[in-house]
Amino acid sequence: MLTFCYKTDKGAVRPNNEDSLIYRTLHNNPDNFDISKYGSLFTVADGMGGHYAGEIASKMACKNILNYYKLDSITDDSLWDELKRLYFKINNNVLQRSFDVPDYNGMGTTLSTLIIREQKAWIAHVGDSRIYRIRDDIMDQITYDHTEVQRLLDEGFYTKEQAEKCSIKNILTQAIGVDQRLNVFTWSGKVLPGDRFLLCSDGLHDMVSDDEILSVILYNSGNIKKTCLHLLDKALRAGGRDNITVMMVLILG
Repeated sequence: MLTFCYKTDKGAVRPNNEDSLIYRTLHNNPDNFDISKYGSLFTVADGMGGHYAGEIASKMACKNILNYYKLDSITDDSLWDELKRLYFKINNNVLQRSFDVPDYNGMGTTLSTLIIREQKAWIAHVGDSRIYRIRDDIMDQITYDHTEVQRLLDEGFYTKEQAEKCSIKNILTQAIGVDQRLNVFTWSGKVLPGDRFLLCSDGLHDMVSDDEILSVILYNSGNIKKTCLHLLDKALRAGGRDNITVMMVLILG
């Protein structure tokens, strides 16, 4: 059993919201997918590109991720390979659309997906949107930022403090729809009652530090609706320089 909440906003600067999100759960299932077999799905995508093309890319990615529920075989052994293949198909679809429509040339999107299935969490991810897990009042960033600054941080050129202030921290090294080379980050782990997962675009984590995010989560305890509202407000008050999407999933007993 789980519950979830989300908030999304164009922010204080951008003219439109190029973030997209999608979810399917036992009680939010208009397509009549077999949730008991495949699990619940939550996805956040942050689009990029001119002429509103980023919005097109992120919506395409979210719509296509639902093909997860049409996979023939889902087992613990097969799920990773199937998810990676699906991500590659989504990448090719977005890439082809950008070739077909001149105004969409250069569009792309991040794509971060959480699946809760049989007491286990599965994550597939590309880009710099993030998925965190909060357990026992400790918040861990599960996903890896596919950014140039993260690469330089890994190689020891920057400290974490320098990386946070770096002017190139939003330059992506991986994104859906940019080219055919794709490195999909994957992760899985058991879920426990009380676990919370936070999916967000960089409009949140660029504006609000991890320590501040955790403080908001702990302050609001198990009330995920208040948590989402509080996090969105905090990002807006910090400047809201980008679109902001926040989604929280709470694992119940």
